[in-house]
Amino acid sequence: MRALPRRLAAAAIAVCVLIALPASMRPAFAQDGSAPLGATVEGLLAAGRQLSPTLQAASLATAAASARADAAGPLPDPSFTMTDDEVDRTSGPRVNKTYFMFSQTFPLWGKRDLQHQAALQAVEASRGQERATRDQLDERIKVAFAQYYAVSRDIVVNADIARVARQVTGAASSRYGQGQGSQEAAILAATEETRAATEAIRLEGERDAAIARINALLARPAEAPLAAPLALRPIPASLPPVAALVERAQANNPQLSAAQADIQQAEAQRRLAGKAWYPDVTIGAGPVQRSVGPTGFSAILSFSIPLQQGPKEAGVREAVANSGATRLRRDAAIAQIAGDLGQAVAALNAARRMEAQLRTRLLPQYQAAYRAMLAGYGQGRGELNAVLAAEHRLHDVNREILRIQLDEQTALAAIERLIGGEL
Repeated sequence: MRALPRRLAAAAIAVCVLIALPASMRPAFAQDGSAPLGATVEGLLAAGRQLSPTLQAASLATAAASARADAAGPLPDPSFTMTDDEVDRTSGPRVNKTYFMFSQTFPLWGKRDLQHQAALQAVEASRGQERATRDQLDERIKVAFAQYYAVSRDIVVNADIARVARQVTGAASSRYGQGQGSQEAAILAATEETRAATEAIRLEGERDAAIARINALLARPAEAPLAAPLALRPIPASLPPVAALVERAQANNPQLSAAQADIQQAEAQRRLAGKAWYPDVTIGAGPVQRSVGPTGFSAILSFSIPLQQGPKEAGVREAVANSGATRLRRDAAIAQIAGDLGQAVAALNAARRMEAQLRTRLLPQYQAAYRAMLAGYGQGRGELNAVLAAEHRLHDVNREILRIQLDEQTALAAIERLIGGEL
């Protein structure tokens, strides 16, 4: 019987060490990129950028905008006109003449340059939206990986608790068989073993759901296998002030870059609308072929007459309104990003402090209490209810730490999306 308490104490210590393992001692990311898919968040991010149809669609939208820009600004197609007529005469046979005319319209006053500028800004806006789509996908993958890691770690801890529960059940049954314990304690220990097995089923379901969530982001089959996650991304020891993060967001956030491109495009459209009051010129020339006599030459010069004031005034008003709207949308986006950054930074700082409190104060106390109660019960002292209550408290603290780590990773991913890059 003396070997059994030692095994119980060793198992309890193993569980406590596993729960208390600091982040700095957890397995590191593979540096050579050889880690299987799912082991690291870097591998999932790379796969998402290659496989995501949403990101591919955004890239094609940018390519379409670039093609439209290439088509904006050149001269319109020239025209060819052939006119058959006859020479005016009062007598004699009819004499035909045929006019061949090639004409070209020239938009003047910088209209073509403004059209090209507007199209180029549309390309920049599309590139900003493509980057924003990529950053949003990265954020979702980072959060999904953190969820996958948390439930995977919970499964490992629950497995160790189930192993201890089986040993406790054996000890309770042995004590009951020797008349030193009660039947109620033996049944309670067996119930605890069943509870751990039921918890394992629930956690495995959550892990399968996390795998399906990641696979959906990568456009893979829902049941496609993923390697076990190795470690979470490290949390920075300190964060820059919110004002500094807002400055980074204004410089690098792709949504703000797209909004600035929209402003430039709207400004070019506004200036182009003002040019509608200026006429376009058409120049044409070509030979004149006569049935009798030498071949001649003709030329034309024409220009449009901007008489319809209503449509032009409406176009100018529309362009001015669009320009103002794009600026207001940019200002609203800046305000929203600043607010979101403030919330994310506050959440990350709070979660980091909470984890430190749990790891340095509460967790050691629960570990000591659990080890003492389990060792005492293995030596025939104490009640099983107290041992199980201590084990539940220790498990709950561990799960709370995992939940807080998930909050940290979620806030970190949001910050990096908002500032447009790694923190």
